[in-house]
Amino acid sequence: MFLSDEFVYVDLNKTGSVSVLNWLHALEFPPRQVTHHLKPDEAIVSSGILKFATIRNPWDYYLSLWSYGVKQKRKSGPYLALTQFRPLKSRGYTQNPFRAVCGFVPALLAAARQDWTANLHLYADPNNPDAFRTWLRKVMDPKLAPLLSGAYYSSRLHSHSGLYSYRFCNLYCAGSKTLHSGHLRDPQSLADWAEENCYIDRFLHTESLAADFRSVMLDHRLARAETLDCVIGAGKPMNASRSAAAKRSDFYDMETRQLVADRESLIINRFGYEFMEE
Repeated sequence: MFLSDEFVYVDLNKTGSVSVLNWLHALEFPPRQVTHHLKPDEAIVSSGILKFATIRNPWDYYLSLWSYGVKQKRKSGPYLALTQFRPLKSRGYTQNPFRAVCGFVPALLAAARQDWTANLHLYADPNNPDAFRTWLRKVMDPKLAPLLSGAYYSSRLHSHSGLYSYRFCNLYCAGSKTLHSGHLRDPQSLADWAEENCYIDRFLHTESLAADFRSVMLDHRLARAETLDCVIGAGKPMNASRSAAAKRSDFYDMETRQLVADRESLIINRFGYEFMEE
């Protein structure tokens, strides 16, 4: 989160946030607070300042999430979750104490079924489509949700929606009590809740990040066009950890394409994303 007197940018990992934060720093906005992946408090959400965020095609998001794990290893949450059992890992107690306690046994059972060495091999080669597809099936498997995220599991969204949809709702929607109550039991109820509670005014799409950023800055008179030209330049993303969209068709087969389509319908339907062949 980058908070200034005029706006707040809320950053979701693997959506081009490094580029946006670099641009904001280059434009020399005086920050009141800069904290990665932090949700604004209710006072900021209910204030009149501009609230914008970044969003990404779900197929590219998961490819980037896996690629980041291959390159950065222990900085990646899914990497840590799938390569070692962490009994003291947060189970989502703050969001839903009862479900957090209930989730401990499923986490133990899921861990017992894991071949940690085999999971390590899934991160060995950034150019291995088979490793990516196997990894994606694990990340999308509802039975492994207790390992991936205690809060995600306690929300019960894992029964019908993917980790990306959970992260979107948890970060970009006001309040979290209903999200973690277990009452959003199907994709439509989740979509309806997100539509009502999403507090973001403008979304920047990673696929058109420079143009969208420029539009927000100009529309809200936060920067001059000539200044933006100097800062953004050719508009090429600055995040070296991004996955190459050109590899999308090489890494996904029909099964995994459909898996993302089914589990990430919230984001796909809301933003009109499609799996585009290169």
